Amino acid sequence: MAAVAFGLVCLALIVQGVAAALGWWTLPLGLLAVAAAIGIWRAVRASRIREIGRRVAVAALDTLSPTEFEHHVADLLTRDGCRRVRVVGGRGDGGVDVLARTPRGAQIAVQCKHYRSRAVGPSEVRDFNGCAWTDHRADIAVMVTSGRFTTAAAEFGERHRIRMIDRELLARWMVGERILPGIPAPRQGHIDVSPIPGEASR
Repeated sequence: MAAVAFGLVCLALIVQGVAAALGWWTLPLGLLAVAAAIGIWRAVRASRIREIGRRVAVAALDTLSPTEFEHHVADLLTRDGCRRVRVVGGRGDGGVDVLARTPRGAQIAVQCKHYRSRAVGPSEVRDFNGCAWTDHRADIAVMVTSGRFTTAAAEFGERHRIRMIDRELLARWMVGERILPGIPAPRQGHIDVSPIPGEASR
């Protein structure tokens, strides 16, 4: 930060010197150059802050237990304005760990895989594919892992309209990017928790 500030001061002095040498009519051009430099610096700084946030978020994932990981994913859905968010993982969960509704009322079924060293394989995605759409009547099926998916698993998920969120995508979601269809980016203010019309019949 100090080096950047020093650089901007030097740039301003250079602009002033050039203006004095070539004529003060060049001053507006110099000021535009300074403004452009400041804008570029701010954009680079914001990008670096986001990247640091992603790295910190990813590192934090490994400290969670499987149950804590499920609750973390549920918290992300709640943060983004989803309703009726509940963790249902455990014995007899049928392969679904979190259920929620989007702000527009679409049913979301999520399976969470908290793996540190191994990848999620196609058999696990196949099992989830069966229960998400049939047993839970999901409109959106999501599989989230703190690790990665094998190529075969990712391809199977894509063919069957399952939103596959690996470690990298999850880190981006955690720092506020819009990841899931039908769910807006994080917003501030009141989250509507009024009943969804027709929900009781589902």
